[in-house]
Amino acid sequence: MKKWQSSKTLKLLPALALTFGALAPMPASASIVEECFDDQCTITFGYTGQIESLTLPSNATNVRFEALGAQGGKSGGGGGRVTGTFTNVPEILYITVGGAGGSNAGGPGGFNGGGTAGGSAGVEGSGGGASDIRIGYALSSRVVVAGGGGGRGSGLGSGGGAGGGLVGANGKTGQGFGGLGGTQSDGGLGGANNGQGTPGTAGDWGVGGTGGYGPLHGGGGGGGGYYGGGGGGADADSCCTDAGGGGGGSSYTDPVLVTNVIHSQGVQPGAGQITISYQLIIESEPSPPAEDPVSPPSEEPVAPPAEGPTPPSEEPTAPSEEPTSPPAEEPASPSPTEPSTPEPEQVSSQPDSSQPPTQEPLPVAEVLAPVPVQEVEAPVVTEIVPDKPEVMTSTSVTPVSENPVAVEAAMPADEIIAQPSPLRQAAQTVVVPAQTKSQSWSSNTLFAGLIGLALFALIAGLVVARRGVPGAIAS
Repeated sequence: MKKWQSSKTLKLLPALALTFGALAPMPASASIVEECFDDQCTITFGYTGQIESLTLPSNATNVRFEALGAQGGKSGGGGGRVTGTFTNVPEILYITVGGAGGSNAGGPGGFNGGGTAGGSAGVEGSGGGASDIRIGYALSSRVVVAGGGGGRGSGLGSGGGAGGGLVGANGKTGQGFGGLGGTQSDGGLGGANNGQGTPGTAGDWGVGGTGGYGPLHGGGGGGGGYYGGGGGGADADSCCTDAGGGGGGSSYTDPVLVTNVIHSQGVQPGAGQITISYQLIIESEPSPPAEDPVSPPSEEPVAPPAEGPTPPSEEPTAPSEEPTSPPAEEPASPSPTEPSTPEPEQVSSQPDSSQPPTQEPLPVAEVLAPVPVQEVEAPVVTEIVPDKPEVMTSTSVTPVSENPVAVEAAMPADEIIAQPSPLRQAAQTVVVPAQTKSQSWSSNTLFAGLIGLALFALIAGLVVARRGVPGAIAS
């Protein structure tokens, strides 16, 4: 989320101090703290003495800031405060926290623009550094600046001016004059000296002015800021209020990137500080709820249609085989030599409507009557000889029709049921199709009659040969 570079020098200082038995100077505070509660996050940058980089997450929104400048040396002016909200958030922010001013003759100012202290008393205060937010490393890339406070002059010297605001506060005037505060376009002017010595120098863009030098008391350094405050003037007199204090640095915000800006002066003691706050946009994950309702419907409707059509395809095949097999076996089983079997009687008297007409004994009809058979409803003609049933035979003329139901309606039922003799059963085995023309004696009838007479003559001859003639034996 954030990236910053640690100073190699700072890492080596503790090791060097332990090695040589001396305590090396270190920054007063070096801390970067990040805290998040739910979707609210806050990153606090303390003084580190270097520029830190911060990369905000892509889902960060409502990015706010609070920048505090550093205080001037020797209890000089406090650092300024500026708050606001980023309207357009840069991809990377560079954070620079100002260092507090020191107390020493000719001592350097605080980190990030604090002005140098004057001399020669040895207790002059230097200016505090500014705290700023940049979009690059260069000084010109600053978009937020909180001005630092000016340092106090030596002796009973006057205090430094407070940092912050669009125009920094002026340094206090003693016998030497205090430096002026920085503005939005120029650094503060340096304070004039009292007696021998030098005046303070003017502040500049990002840098505070230097305090004046005198034989007794030196002026305080100007505070850093967008424009730095001027240095305080020196004092050559041993009485009274002594040297002047440095002016405070001004604050600044970029009008394009920042809104809701509030400026305050002299509120921060010690080193500066910068806090970045933002809100995270938590994106919901709708993928798990979308998979649950889709998976069951896709699997359920596919299985039943695949198994459903298989049973109907097997059922119609079985009934088609059952009616075909019995008609093929029934006409082949009966024979003319077995008149005692009841199967021919059931076929002729009670025909099955489900059997096709082609299953009738057509080969016998074709042999006896090669004339083409037509569907004619004709009565059944039966010839029976009651005197000698064991010898005489009968022939029955049965119409061959493709509709067996029509033939059954034309046949008298009492004639078939009244004579259940073996001779009638034998006669039913000979079936002659009816002729289309009504003739009393046809060739088939004549032929049948001749056969009957021949059989009668044969039987009579056998009887005579076996028993003899009574008249002949008597003679």
